[in-house]
Amino acid sequence: MAQSVYSRALQRAVSLLGSRAKLCRHLRVPSAELDLWIEDKAEPPRGIFLKVVDLIIDETPAPGDSDPGEPPTPREASSSEDSSSTWC
Repeated sequence: MAQSVYSRALQRAVSLLGSRAKLCRHLRVPSAELDLWIEDKAEPPRGIFLKVVDLIIDETPAPGDSDPGEPPTPREASSSEDSSSTWC
């Protein structure tokens, strides 16, 4: 079964903050509730989910913030396909 967008976002937030306990404190929710959301046994309230999205956006560097020595991310790389291709 595929994980929900809620579960994936919460897992990403845990990764960014370093622990579930830190995310619980950041969101001000009990760990048992967070566990239910991460395990896809319940959906977080919209306000909590939006806080998670804000956290991910705030903690993830923008594409232009990468080190000049790093290879470009796939969306930044030029395509090797025929430039006459049309995308809708």
